[in-house]
Amino acid sequence: MSNSDGAAKVWRVLESVSLADGPDSAGSKAAAELVGTGIDSHELLGRAARHALVPAVADLLVAHDLLGVVPGQLRAHLRGALGWNVYRTEQAVAEARRIADAFDDAGVPVAFNKGVVFQQLLYQGRGTRVFSDIDLMIRPADKDATARLLADLGYQAAKQFDHRRGELVDLPRSEILMYGLYPDHLPHAHRLTGLPHLPYFMVDIAFNAAWYGSGWQLPMDGVMAELPHVPVAPAPDPTAVRLPALDARYGFLFIVLHLFREAWFERAILEGDVRLTQFADVLRFWRAQGAERADEIRELVAAHRLGSVLAWVAHHVDRVYGSDLTGEFGGLAEYADPDWFASAGGVDGGYLRWHGDMRRRLAADDAVELSPAAPPPFAAAARVTPGT
Repeated sequence: MSNSDGAAKVWRVLESVSLADGPDSAGSKAAAELVGTGIDSHELLGRAARHALVPAVADLLVAHDLLGVVPGQLRAHLRGALGWNVYRTEQAVAEARRIADAFDDAGVPVAFNKGVVFQQLLYQGRGTRVFSDIDLMIRPADKDATARLLADLGYQAAKQFDHRRGELVDLPRSEILMYGLYPDHLPHAHRLTGLPHLPYFMVDIAFNAAWYGSGWQLPMDGVMAELPHVPVAPAPDPTAVRLPALDARYGFLFIVLHLFREAWFERAILEGDVRLTQFADVLRFWRAQGAERADEIRELVAAHRLGSVLAWVAHHVDRVYGSDLTGEFGGLAEYADPDWFASAGGVDGGYLRWHGDMRRRLAADDAVELSPAAPPPFAAAARVTPGT
């Protein structure tokens, strides 16, 4: 087996694992079959780490009795990574419930989002979905109340955790200025736990479903109007904790906008680029909740002129997974422009182009190569304020 063949097999395993729903699912069985035929375990774990899939790979190997394919030292690492992520998820869910109770008592609407919700909603609470913070969405008018509530809960704003010193330190002034220039988030808030193995919780607070300076906007009154309570506790009792979350219509469009932001702007690309799991989230969400609300989502897309950004994301999800999100959603043909799909937004306000398809971009070892480009169609809505 050549190195290129081995890399391709590793990538197919990760793609299958990223969509697998437990050991009996087709994705899990396909990945297990590939692993069983022989694989470079070091390359598998290295690439899994890049895409936040180490616990998912560990879950696969344990469930299919395949830990023997990796060296003994790595087996312990894999089991530990899965166990740690299960534990960390449990602790994050408990902390999120504490936050939710405080907001509820104060009468301040809040929606929990992304990892703390997705780990159960999209990943069956198996502890395979990695996330680093607790994501909240609030109304813009509730920024001050939110800051006060989090402070009362022991959180400190505009800080970051210094792992060398084991304490919170001030954010660099440049980052604080960024929050002021592009107000769509509050500065991350941290709370020290006093636990050496889990030293802090971090909360990310957004009050814009897109980003500041974007022509694609969802009115926050609508986004926050209906907040269903969804089960989030890990297995075996997912109904033990319920948190307010975005309605499926807005939840789907939020992760579409979030993925575009992470994949299109040069600043985000240079900071590490997107991960396979972010594309998996979009496809999983569509299959779990989006497709059954498709007509309502189409109405929102038409009302708020989101067709071009949805087409960009759906096109690349389809190229990664061989899915047909574009066709299933429908009505996106007018946005199918190669220059748009290959575009990116430069930090200087100009436009860039990257080459190849998204699957190769995700699987590549090298950084994304960007080159100057003429303004692509539809891009003006991504950035109505230069430099954002």
